[in-house]
Order: sequence, then C-alpha cells, then structure tokens
Amino acid sequence: MIKESFIKVKSFWGHDINNLFLTQTPKSDSIVILFPGAGYSCESPLLYYAREAVLQAKCDVLSLEYGHFKTNNSFKSEYVEQTFQEVYAAIQIVLSNSYKRIFFISKSFGTSVAGRISELLNHDNINNLFLTPTSNTIPYIVKSKCAVVVGTNDEFFSKENIDLIGTYSSVNLHIIENATHSLESRDDCIESIEILKDVTKLCMNFVQRK
Repeated sequence: MIKESFIKVKSFWGHDINNLFLTQTPKSDSIVILFPGAGYSCESPLLYYAREAVLQAKCDVLSLEYGHFKTNNSFKSEYVEQTFQEVYAAIQIVLSNSYKRIFFISKSFGTSVAGRISELLNHDNINNLFLTPTSNTIPYIVKSKCAVVVGTNDEFFSKENIDLIGTYSSVNLHIIENATHSLESRDDCIESIEILKDVTKLCMNFVQRK
C-alpha cells in the first residue's frame, strides 16, 4: 500500500511548495528523491515513469518541485540559489526518517542540484543517477560513484563532455544513440517510446542493485 502526503516548504515567492511524498506500507528502508529539470517537472515522462518504477521496487519517493513552477517566471540563473535552498529544506525533512539507502534521480538542471546536495550530505552515502546532465554537473560526476544517461544528440552536453566522464571508472555511463536532451528521437516517436522504456528499466535496476 502507498500513502500520499506532501512535504511543504516556503518558496522564494512566498507560496507553499507541495513536494509529493509517497511512502510504502510496510515501511521501506529506501528513499528515491526525484530532481526535475528547470522546465521539466516530475510529471514529465522520464521522471513520471522513473517514479512508477521505483515505487514498484518498494522504495519511498519524494518528487521535488521548484518554486518558479507555480509562477509565470521562466527559469533564470539568478533562481539557482533560491531553488537549492527550497530543495535542501524539503530533503532534510524527509531524511530525518533515517533511510538505509538513498537514491537521487535527477534530470538536466536538477543534476547539478543533486550533485551539490550529495556533497553536503556526504555523497558516499548517496547513489546518483544523472539523466542528461549539464556541463555544470561534471565536477560532481567525476568525484562520485554514479550512473549517467546521455544521448548522442544532446544539445547541452557535448561529445567532449561524454568522452571526459567516460574516462572515469566510477561512472557507469549509458550513451543512447540519436537521443536528444529530452532522451527522445527527433524524428521517430516509436524510437522515443523505446528509449523511455529502456530508461525506465534502468531506473528500476538502479534501485534494486545490491
């Protein structure tokens, strides 16, 4: 049985952020925290199905939301620090439950937020899966044992960046041919569905590994 609740924190704009928190009965010893992209919420395909997969794997799940999502403001670089503080406050509340296993699954902009928080919380205790990271995430990737998924047609992560992180044995790198920054094919919707299926399986395997 899965119980739904919300972890509430105050946004920079003054409204409440309701971070969806799904917990298992009986209690799980594993938590997955989903970090969305700047314009890619946890209800978008990659993170929505990642959540479904890890719930089936009997993990609790916190789906983060950023304060600017509920405003008319598109994401700007000056929102980075505010977003980090909002997210960090929610995570501290959830981790007070003393989980034995902690997993971060992050997308795009969220990968750098996840990396930074991993360092603050002692990254050796956190398992990171970075989906389509940005170049800002590279310092966190190369210093941790993690998994990375990136497409060969990702307009925000160059081939040089892919080659660089691929030289680190601690990085479990998954390169998806023809996939864009959204991990989709530009001209084949069926191929996009197959990619989504593969990434969803990867998310489930990520939390089930010993």
